[in-house]
Amino acid sequence: MGNSSQIQTTGVTGSNTRGSAGALLVLDGNGKILLVDSAARALWRAGETELIGDHFSALFAFEVTTKDSRWLEAQWDVLLAAGAAAPLRLVAQPKDGARIEVSVRLEKTASAAGPGCFAFVSPAAPADTGADLLSVLAERSPVGVFDLNFKAGCYYYSPAWKKQLGYAEHELDASFETWRNLLHPEDSAAAPDRVATKFFSGARSFSVEYRLRHKKGHYVWIHGIGLQVFGSGGDIERVAGVHLDITERKEFEEISVQSEERLQELTEHGHLGLFDLDFAGGRHWFSPAWKRLLGYAADDLIDGPEALASVLHPEDAPDGLQEFFLSRHPGESSYLDLCRLRHKDGRYIWAIGGVFRQVSRKRELQRVLGFHCALPAELPVAAGQAIPPALLTGAFAELHEGIVLADAAGRITFASDKAGSILGEAPEALRGRPLLEVFPLVQRTGGQPVEFPVNRLLELGETIALNNDHALARAGNATPRPLAFSARPVADASGRTVGAVIVFRDPEEMPLTPEELVKANRFESLGVLAGGIAHDFNNLLTTILGGISLAKDNRDYSALEDSENACLAAKGLTKQLLTFAKGGAAVQTVLAPLTVLKEAARIAAAGASTEVLIEVAPGTGNIHADRAQILQVFQNLIVNAVQAMPGDRPGHVWLRAAGVELAEGQMPPLPAGRCVQFEVQDDGQGIPPENLQKIFDAFFTTKKHGTGLGLATVLDIVRKHGGQIGVDSTVGTGTTFTIFLPQAEQPAEVAARRAPTLRFGTGRVLFMDDDEKICALTAGMLDGLEYKYDIARNGEEALTLYKRYLNIGRPYDAVIMDLTIIGGMGGEEAFRKLRDLDPDVRAIVTSGYDSEEMARQYLDMGFCGYLTKPYRVTDLGRILKTVLG
Repeated sequence: MGNSSQIQTTGVTGSNTRGSAGALLVLDGNGKILLVDSAARALWRAGETELIGDHFSALFAFEVTTKDSRWLEAQWDVLLAAGAAAPLRLVAQPKDGARIEVSVRLEKTASAAGPGCFAFVSPAAPADTGADLLSVLAERSPVGVFDLNFKAGCYYYSPAWKKQLGYAEHELDASFETWRNLLHPEDSAAAPDRVATKFFSGARSFSVEYRLRHKKGHYVWIHGIGLQVFGSGGDIERVAGVHLDITERKEFEEISVQSEERLQELTEHGHLGLFDLDFAGGRHWFSPAWKRLLGYAADDLIDGPEALASVLHPEDAPDGLQEFFLSRHPGESSYLDLCRLRHKDGRYIWAIGGVFRQVSRKRELQRVLGFHCALPAELPVAAGQAIPPALLTGAFAELHEGIVLADAAGRITFASDKAGSILGEAPEALRGRPLLEVFPLVQRTGGQPVEFPVNRLLELGETIALNNDHALARAGNATPRPLAFSARPVADASGRTVGAVIVFRDPEEMPLTPEELVKANRFESLGVLAGGIAHDFNNLLTTILGGISLAKDNRDYSALEDSENACLAAKGLTKQLLTFAKGGAAVQTVLAPLTVLKEAARIAAAGASTEVLIEVAPGTGNIHADRAQILQVFQNLIVNAVQAMPGDRPGHVWLRAAGVELAEGQMPPLPAGRCVQFEVQDDGQGIPPENLQKIFDAFFTTKKHGTGLGLATVLDIVRKHGGQIGVDSTVGTGTTFTIFLPQAEQPAEVAARRAPTLRFGTGRVLFMDDDEKICALTAGMLDGLEYKYDIARNGEEALTLYKRYLNIGRPYDAVIMDLTIIGGMGGEEAFRKLRDLDPDVRAIVTSGYDSEEMARQYLDMGFCGYLTKPYRVTDLGRILKTVLG
């Protein structure tokens, strides 16, 4: 007890020095509370003995709140280390009532009972960060900041101000002449030194719009906002403010005006009839062209739903106007459809209608916007019309394959121009002749005669699959012409075979397109990389499994963070591999050379013993390229370099990048100026001189199992990016590939770091997945995030649960759905049905495919979010917070 008295006495002394507004708590070495004063009890609204024995960390609101003693002790260690150096700003969590922002100072002490600590807690004073905030705004904000001090002769343009005009931070002089030179001649009245009113003193705000010239030569629309400061004589002394880039808004305004003019021309003078039925607001409108379409004058029909309902054909709208709009194309907010409208003279005309509808959660029609346009009288509406022969012939002429049509007797009724070219006769000369005569087939390898499969095709009704085993026999001793063909019988409505279609082509006239070349090379490269990727994955899985094993068997949680990082690394590797395998959409972005080389080496050199060294010179610029394609270039070159190593040593591969200045005509087609030079160098076996000129030819290869597509693909991609590639090789020394690519003027596009997210939320969530383990894990995450939830194993269960809560007026706040459900309704189909039930449903896709292209596809479909597996609690909390707002 003596030790406790000593601590208490010391605590009282500290209390006298901290000020009347503060609270004092006495803690032991582990952060547990031993003594508190009345101010502390008042702050946390606690009774006489309520705080004693509690962990000090538990009195504050953190992102992670728990009663786990080990976690609280870890939080205490962090607080003690930080609070001993300087006061901490924390959020106190009273027993009841609102949270309070406080300042906490920790002071270590020692006694015979062991180490302890005094905690001085007081309400936090508001931070005076005005000056710092303005400094940060000027230096780091995306808003351009300027300060023109005419009186002092000092001028300042922030980095963001220059970046808006395409300039780097070190470019553009800090002078007023810079502004004058950049300002559009027609906007000279908006110059900062212009004064609209004479004899004004003091400060006056301004807000003007003008154009400044971009580095590339075009003009950028700017909204300038700020203050003008005038001297006592009315002269302007200083102008300061910010710049906002409003180019997109101006372009949109211009497009809107043009669109309005076009729409007005169409609706007043054209044949496009518009209508707007606002059922919720009771406001309705029909354009003059809509009334003129049906033979009415502008005043003949009263704008309202009755006007449209009265002209619709009864068979098209038997249940009334609202049901007419609700029943068509369920699940789609907009659609196109044919309908019949009654003209003033009593006849019905066919019209194509475009509709955009707004429906409430109770499936009540709120508003319908649309148009009607009459179909030309000569255009056949009914099905079953024959395709005009000229159109059919023109379509076949665009094909590279020969097309032959035959009747039930096996005689040719039509032959395309390409068919005549391959068969060596005019198309007209082929008509009426039997298929057996026109197609004298022989085996491609042995030359033995083969009969064309007419009986299988016409009598048995079999489809002849595409095959490449035959050739066309020629007169005399001429070499047979290879032929790849397929055939399909044609049946009438009763199922009787009435003819056949034969499609054929000379396989030697089937070169790969550039896109096919890239795709074929991608699959070849995947086969080469598979072993190395498996090696890297096994290393990651070892880290993951080891950390879990230590935590499970030895209760040692120290390696769990390494396991989590390994999971994220594996997730990133699968995303990169998926992008490489699928190719993705061709989207060019600004890329840093170091990032490109690191990502390429990560997969291409996976599992190899070859040492890969990366060197990027300081100041090297960025490139503008499609990420997936440019990675394929360097992955191909690295794989070739690794495979070129002799068997007795692992060898080295050097990846270099540097900025260079090219003169005019030095490296066609690159223009003069800055570009980025890449080098992929190895110390392998080298390329013999006789092969060096052929390595970029498609299908040339010296590898036993190669296809010869790799370097042909590299050359194609580099040239598509406006670059050039060269090679230098010495047998026994090694090979160097050099690539020149134009330098991008913009900085590299770096993904913004996500801000910390509040993990806790409220609401009810429906989660659907057919994997029991994933359901259990996600349920635990949702429970920890304080969401109420229900679990569905398939789409049918999800629909049943959603209907149940929708019927009582409490639909789920969010639905998380797996796309693929084995043996049941998947996420995509279930989402469509849910949207029919509730157009306002907020659904999130969860998928193992980490693909931005796929995410865009499902977001365009109407999903509100895309959650990639595997995911953590923070990932789940972040997506729910985003979707639920």
